[in-house]
Amino acid sequence: MYVDVHSHLTHKDFAGDLDEVIKRATEAGLTSIIVNGLEPESNRRILQLAETYPVIKPALGIYPIDAINHLQALIPFPVKAFDVDAEIAFIESQAKAGSIIAIGECGLDGHWVGTETFAAQERVFEALIEIAVRHDLPLIIHTRKLEERAMQILAAHRVTKVDFHCYCGRSKMAIEAAQKHGWYFSIPANARRDGAFQKLLKELPEDLVLTETDCPYLPPEKGQRNEPRNVVGTIDLLSELRGWSVEQAREKVWTNYQRLFQTKK
Repeated sequence: MYVDVHSHLTHKDFAGDLDEVIKRATEAGLTSIIVNGLEPESNRRILQLAETYPVIKPALGIYPIDAINHLQALIPFPVKAFDVDAEIAFIESQAKAGSIIAIGECGLDGHWVGTETFAAQERVFEALIEIAVRHDLPLIIHTRKLEERAMQILAAHRVTKVDFHCYCGRSKMAIEAAQKHGWYFSIPANARRDGAFQKLLKELPEDLVLTETDCPYLPPEKGQRNEPRNVVGTIDLLSELRGWSVEQAREKVWTNYQRLFQTKK
């Protein structure tokens, strides 16, 4: 069984052939695809997709840039305006109803925006952390250039159920955080062409490694559209780096997924 713990199947790039993408994924052996929300539109679409495709597991969140949509003048690209607090309340309602498998994505971003936005980002991040803790759900974390700060906030809240998706900070800091806090890290499908991701695959505690695609982004080969079936290649790479059989690598990641997300599906 293969798993993709971070995807964006609500993206416009999948509008024309989502059925085929899901079919290819299930034929490749995927039994779980977590689709992550960013804002109200994607959050509601994800819930609809989960009703249509049993393989899809919904995670609802607020992307750090969308979390500061009221600061549009400080964002270098257009972002739709919405009531962030109303969306936080909606996410909590779905967590309470048992409709979602995780909170995410959420976190902090220092790549696209500057320090003047950080307090507003942290307010939303902490609100979503509190929902996850109240409802015993994992958090799926986005962080760019603010990895250390995100870790400080998570540690202050004593959060244990965490997956850092597509972690691009210092590998040493990730490995130390995994060892100290038991946090998971999901590795995307471009790992064969990224030495830092290979280092994480090889050196993270084996019980804290997961696979993701972040599709349609981060494909195995530049210029392609990524899709969930490509986690198969990451499992192959994990087996090579660890000296395991493919079956061992696949079973290890599947077991890790079940442990963090408390599911047998």
